[in-house]
Amino acid sequence: MDVLTYSDLMTGLLSVLGSGILFLSVANWTPKPLREEIARRVEHSITLLDTFEEPRNR
Repeated sequence: MDVLTYSDLMTGLLSVLGSGILFLSVANWTPKPLREEIARRVEHSITLLDTFEEPRNR
């Protein structure tokens, strides 16, 4: 039975760790146009909410 050497083991562990980090980064990445659209919609929603709240406060 072949046994992994210490360097083989460390290389394998680092490869798995690096792949996991890369996968999580790509899975949580949002494209810039999508972020800008979400920000625009949130800003628009806040503006609408502000216009509805003004008459109530007077």
